[in-house]
Amino acid sequence: MNKTENKLILSIAVPAVLQTVIRSSFSFVDAFFVGQLGSVQLAGLSVATFLVWGLLSLAEIIPVGTNSLIAQSVGAKNLTLSKKLATSNLVNAFFNAAILGFILLPVLPYLYDLIALDSRQRIFASEYLVTIMIGLPCLILQTTVSAIFRGYGDTKTPFYLLLLSVLLNLILTPALTFGVDGFFRYEMRGAAIATLISYFISFVVGFVLLIHRNLRSKLKTYKFEGEILKETFRIGLPLALNGLAFSMIYVFVSRFVSDYGTTGLAALGIGHRSESIAYQICVGFSLAATILVGQKVGAGKTDDAERIAWKILWLSLVIVFIYSVPLFIFSAEIASIFSDDHSVINAASTYNKVAAAVLIFSAAEVILSGAFSGAGDTVPPAVVGLPFNILRIPFSAIFTPIFGLEGVWIAISLTVFLKGVIMVVWFKRGKWKNKRSKLLEREKKNLLELTEIE
Repeated sequence: MNKTENKLILSIAVPAVLQTVIRSSFSFVDAFFVGQLGSVQLAGLSVATFLVWGLLSLAEIIPVGTNSLIAQSVGAKNLTLSKKLATSNLVNAFFNAAILGFILLPVLPYLYDLIALDSRQRIFASEYLVTIMIGLPCLILQTTVSAIFRGYGDTKTPFYLLLLSVLLNLILTPALTFGVDGFFRYEMRGAAIATLISYFISFVVGFVLLIHRNLRSKLKTYKFEGEILKETFRIGLPLALNGLAFSMIYVFVSRFVSDYGTTGLAALGIGHRSESIAYQICVGFSLAATILVGQKVGAGKTDDAERIAWKILWLSLVIVFIYSVPLFIFSAEIASIFSDDHSVINAASTYNKVAAAVLIFSAAEVILSGAFSGAGDTVPPAVVGLPFNILRIPFSAIFTPIFGLEGVWIAISLTVFLKGVIMVVWFKRGKWKNKRSKLLEREKKNLLELTEIE
């Protein structure tokens, strides 16, 4: 039983891990080519990246809820509901992303003021960000298609779809950033446009595969259902708000970093990219936890769901520890990949060392968040994440006068440690076992009523 279970976990987790690791290459590619434009452009991209996190967090309410709801439907063997969810939430995802992008565009100048960007950094950050916001549906439709496949327990197809996006991005980013024979040189905008085109083509391919595999109901049968949207938001909104708060808090934290000029902002961006591989590995295992816990909860096997969640966590901890060791030892060498500025390398090297020390606690938070999500209980990750992420602001204010720029790195890592410990304790309480989707009960009730009529 254990060997079979281990194979099942790895068959889902490995493609999901590869998918998320490859997904991180978008930021690597952008940072690599934008870094060749200059340190000011790289600093602008770093700030834009934090703001994109918040934007995507809000827009991914639909994909997060879709993944959990379809996984539970599959576990309950209700394929009619899973197909209906797929079609409904593709439509919902498009409108949610389009509305968010439109509403948040006027907010950007105020966010730049909070970070205290200078005029040049503001221009470069805006060139990237505005382009992404206009094309936000391209990103979210692709992630929703991937969430549908994952809900069915298929993590290989999302991996191949993202691989297609990455390959397209590798070709398009240098071409649109620097131009070809003097044409199509869009610099920061070009990097953003390349990402949008890559994701949109991947979405189209994924949608065709959904049709071919009969994993969604026909669009002509689509009818808006408020209960589907409500359940999707119930699961996706807490995590979305936590993600938004996380990125907005980084806006305030970046205010402390900006006191150290371009060096501080560039180092912060490099530090995040250096640890992102470990983080993306955790996100991959977290997706596996969402799928398997969701299917077990949907089938009413909550004890099996709990055992699988802990097993996935231990597997991820081993991998993250192996990654942490070279990140700590070769911190400067890794930082030098992104910049040849010695002051930036030194600052980023310190960040890498501090981050490496707490990556296993980050893993605990991320994996168990995925398990909570699969069970349909996303309030605990939000309740843990929000206050401790907020603490990064006063911690930075306390530590920077003592340690300088390194005080910000310490503030971030301390909260990572605290969040990981509390998430473990909360998951052990087991109250998530009672959060099964109400849609399943509704469908079960409808089926019984039809049977009685017949």
